[in-house]
Amino acid sequence: MENFISKQQALAVLQQDAAEICDLLGKQSNILCRTDCPAFEEVADTRIYGFSCEVKFLIRSGLLTTAEGHQLIKELEEKLGNIQARVIPDVGVEWE
Repeated sequence: MENFISKQQALAVLQQDAAEICDLLGKQSNILCRTDCPAFEEVADTRIYGFSCEVKFLIRSGLLTTAEGHQLIKELEEKLGNIQARVIPDVGVEWE
């Protein structure tokens, strides 16, 4: 049996994944109160990498254009940048 996925379904999955990434990192930043923490940056990098792999797969499958894929990644990076900007790091604490 063949299964097909529409562009709308693919976009819905990507949007849900992006929302989950933002939610996870938002919670992590609230708990740690530091977005410059190496753990925060590691999780962000890992999640963005995984998301970009999903986007590349959909581009290669013909469900997204390259421009659409780049826009989705850019939007996720901007959202994560906003999470980092809204959390003020603790003053005087340094990570080793």
